[in-house]
Amino acid sequence: MSLLGDLTMKGRKEEVRQADTANLIKGASLLMTGSLLASCATTDWSFLIRQLLLGTGVVLCILGIPFLKRFYKEVKDFREYVPAWDKGRGIFDRMALQLNHWYEKEEEPVSCDGDTLYYLKLQKERLDEKRIHMRNRVYPARGKSFGTATVSRKSAWYTTDMSYENISRELQFIRGTEVLYQRNVEQVMYEIIAHSPNERETAHLMVTCPNCGCVSSVEQLGSGCPYCKTQFRVKDLFPRVINTYFIRSDSISKNITQQRIVIGASMGVMLLICIPGSLISSNGNLPAALFTAYLAALIGGGIFGWMASAGLLLTSLFQRDGMKHLPLIPFLSSKSKIKRMMTAYDPNFSYDKFEGQLVALIRMVVFAKEPQNLTAYRGKERDARFQNILEMTYTNGMCLRNVKRQGDDLKLTIRTWWINYSEEQGKIKKTGDLIDVTICRNVAHREVPGFSVTSVNCHSCGASFDAVRQRNCPYCGTEYHMEEDYWVIEEMKLIR
Repeated sequence: MSLLGDLTMKGRKEEVRQADTANLIKGASLLMTGSLLASCATTDWSFLIRQLLLGTGVVLCILGIPFLKRFYKEVKDFREYVPAWDKGRGIFDRMALQLNHWYEKEEEPVSCDGDTLYYLKLQKERLDEKRIHMRNRVYPARGKSFGTATVSRKSAWYTTDMSYENISRELQFIRGTEVLYQRNVEQVMYEIIAHSPNERETAHLMVTCPNCGCVSSVEQLGSGCPYCKTQFRVKDLFPRVINTYFIRSDSISKNITQQRIVIGASMGVMLLICIPGSLISSNGNLPAALFTAYLAALIGGGIFGWMASAGLLLTSLFQRDGMKHLPLIPFLSSKSKIKRMMTAYDPNFSYDKFEGQLVALIRMVVFAKEPQNLTAYRGKERDARFQNILEMTYTNGMCLRNVKRQGDDLKLTIRTWWINYSEEQGKIKKTGDLIDVTICRNVAHREVPGFSVTSVNCHSCGASFDAVRQRNCPYCGTEYHMEEDYWVIEEMKLIR
């Protein structure tokens, strides 16, 4: 399969364009030329020539000012412009907008799976317990960008899309009227979207009912939910976001702005340095001194500024936002190892679903007030530092460290990479953390294809219930063993 064959790009309209550099160049050129001609009035040339050059210089300076004012206005308008999500563009925009509404208005997102919604609720409980309000707002990056890119991966059950786009993210932690932490950062936002189910498998594909939260097959929900009787169409149930994560990356417009500032500052500093020396070397001849200084600033300052901005751009490519070192070879090989190994047990294995489920389980265990009550957690007492975490940003870093088979139980130890925000002594601390998890599942049973472990069907009576918080079926009392259908966490360690 071609790497680029499944890649699609969806551009985003520029409502407010980045400032036109041509206006800056025209304005600066007219001012420099005008000041150079006007400086000729200090020479011993004939009075008529001096007055003519002075008048021409003043006119050129006056003509250059509107170009500079226009450039400044464009810069100001661009800086104050806040792009908006467009629900009509698709699920990527809808989910981003719904996440904003969740943190601003506590409106539950409807485009994500049950696991994502569940850990968002657990996180909200953690924040309320600590009496901290978190503002977490994302919006499209300003200026020219590639828009939303999507890479599709097909499986026997459904298609998953990895959609991503440069975004700006505003993060605040507030207690009362005090802002404990504030940060604006540009990142690439990724959404993994379950999409286009295979209609021949809808009788087996399990999803949570958007109305009551109970789990049923897609086919059942089409004829009516067995519990709330609501009927759905496939387009009501799909697409569905099963994972989101962020990676630090500056947008095109930010890189252009930074390049302009660095080159402009370099030329300005070079000009200030050269003028005194030029005056001395030219024996007080102001036109010659200005011409020499301008030339040095344009050539020397311009080249140095361009080299400095290129160095900063290159450095930004390796900016991991405080994330701990991610070994490249183990990272690249882990995905293929997991896929090969799991496909031997289940030909319909989906790595995207596996990753989304693992990320959701880790967040559930971290944010749960009493993780021992979670059916998905069978570990020892949780590290006390997890209790202080307020926000977890997954960075798509995952490495397989160990595989162990005990009878029908398969145990994987996986290291994951995060940027976490924790409260420590009334302050918010950002750290790049590693979380090692050992997960287990009975591979004698094929995993039920679906998008939520928060609701399952009881194997005894068939009833649907929230298995993450309830170990026993509330209808027949049968103990539910989640490892027979899904992964459970047996051990979890924080490495900081």
